[in-house]
Amino acid sequence: LIPSLSQIIEIPATAGLNAGGMEAQRILKYALRLFVRAVATPSQPLVLFIDDLQWADSISLDIIESLVSDTEITSLLFLGSYRKNEVDCMHPLTGKLRSLENKQVNIIKIILGNLSEKDTNELISDLIQTPPHTTIPLSSAVHRKTSGNALFILQFLSSICDEGLINFSSESNQWKWDI
Repeated sequence: LIPSLSQIIEIPATAGLNAGGMEAQRILKYALRLFVRAVATPSQPLVLFIDDLQWADSISLDIIESLVSDTEITSLLFLGSYRKNEVDCMHPLTGKLRSLENKQVNIIKIILGNLSEKDTNELISDLIQTPPHTTIPLSSAVHRKTSGNALFILQFLSSICDEGLINFSSESNQWKWDI
C-alpha cells in the first residue's frame, strides 16, 4: 500500500503484491488494523469521523467493521453519520450495524432532528453576534423556509447574504435584513 508505512506497522515492505480480489481486501484490512493499532494509543487516541455512510460501498463498510471490531484497537473512537431516511432495512449499512451489534461492539446511536424555532433563533443570534430578541423576525422567516434543518439554515443564510438581503451596517453598527 505505502512502502514507508512498513516502518510504522512493523511488517516487511514488498516490491509488489500479487493478490487480487478478496485476498487484496483481506491484506488491506489487516494493514489498516495494524496501522491504527500503531497510531492510536491511550496517550494519543484517534478519532475517525466519516460522514454520509449511506453512500459507502460494501468494501468501505467492511474496512470500518474490521477496525471497530478489532479488540486490540482500544484507543479509536469511530463516529459515523448517515441520513436515516436514506437507509432502510435492506441497506448494506443496516446489515453492517447489525453485524457489529452481534459482535458486541458498543454502538451509541444519536438521532438528530431539526432545530426548533427557538434553537434556530439562538443559532442565528450567535452567528451574527446579535441579541436574540432582535433576531426573532429573521429567524422566524429562516425557520419557515428551512423547517429547522441545520444544513439548510446555513445554506439559506449564505444565499441571502450573497443576494444582499442581509448585511452589516457600519453606520448603525448592526445587522440589517430584508426577507
